[in-house]
Amino acid sequence: MPPDNNARPDRAAQAQAGLLVLPDKEFEIIRQMVKAQTGISLSLHKRDLVVSRLARRLRALGMDSFAQYVEYLRAGESGGELVHMINRITTNKTDFFRENHHFVFLRDKLLPPLAAEGEKSGQRVLRAWSAGCSSGEEPYSIAITLSEFFANHPGWDYKLLASDLDTVMLEKASRGQYEPGLLEPVPKALLGKYFDRQGRDEEAQYRVKPSLRQMITFRKFNLMHPTYPLAVPLDFVFCRNVLIYFDMEDKISILTKFHRVLKPGGHIFVGHSESLMMVKDLFRFVDTTVYRKL
Repeated sequence: MPPDNNARPDRAAQAQAGLLVLPDKEFEIIRQMVKAQTGISLSLHKRDLVVSRLARRLRALGMDSFAQYVEYLRAGESGGELVHMINRITTNKTDFFRENHHFVFLRDKLLPPLAAEGEKSGQRVLRAWSAGCSSGEEPYSIAITLSEFFANHPGWDYKLLASDLDTVMLEKASRGQYEPGLLEPVPKALLGKYFDRQGRDEEAQYRVKPSLRQMITFRKFNLMHPTYPLAVPLDFVFCRNVLIYFDMEDKISILTKFHRVLKPGGHIFVGHSESLMMVKDLFRFVDTTVYRKL
C-alpha cells in the first residue's frame, strides 16, 4: 500500500515494512464516525491506538488497508460492522473496587444519611446508575457495597442500572463470570458470599450469584442521547473515566443531563483524572472525585 502523502516519515517507513498504516484521510473519517455514533472525540494522538484496536477487524474481513475498511464501513452492505468498530474503539479498562475510596465514601458517608432519611419518611427506595460499566466489575462492586450495607437495614428496595456502548462487554457483564485473578481485589469473605466457584484448578471461574445479579439491569445506552428517560430519580451515579473521551461541549451536556435525573442532593462519582469545575453551578465538590448536586 503506498504511503499517504500527508503521513509522517515514520508512517511511510511502516508502510514500506508492510505494516498497517492509518492515513490522515481515513483516520479523519473514522474519527467522524465515532463522534457521530458515540460523542467520543478521538484526539490525534489516538491514531496508533485506533490502528491496534482495529487491526483484528481488518484481518477478520481479509483486508490489508484502512482505505478498504473505511469504504466497507460507509457501504450499506457493511451491516453490523459499525457496531464491531465501536466495540473495538471504546476503552474497557476496569477492576473490582477500582478507586476504592469511592466505595468507602459510598459506604461510610453517602448511605448512612440516605438510609436515615428514607426510614424516617418511609420511602425505602434507592436507585443508582453505573454509566460506562464495561465488563461489569464496577456495578457488581457497587451492588456488593449496597448489599453489605442494607443487610443491617431491612425493607429497602435498591436497584442499579448499568449501561455501556460496547455490546460485547455488556454481554460479559450480564453473564457475570470472571477468572480468579480478576477477583483478587474482592475480600475473601465477600468472594464466597457473592460468587459461586465453577470448575477446578487452572480452569476455575467465579460466577456472580443470582441474588446479586438480579439487582442490576444491564442496558446499551449512549450518553449522547438527548434525554435520559429514567422512571425514577437517582440517588447517585458512577460515571468514571468516561468524560475524558468527550469534548468540553459534550461533557457539559452529559453532566447537565445527569443533574436532571439525580435527586436533590444526589451524588456523582467521576474518574481520578476528571473534574466538574466546568459545571460549578450544577455540582459541588465534596470529596476526591465525588460531587453533590446543587
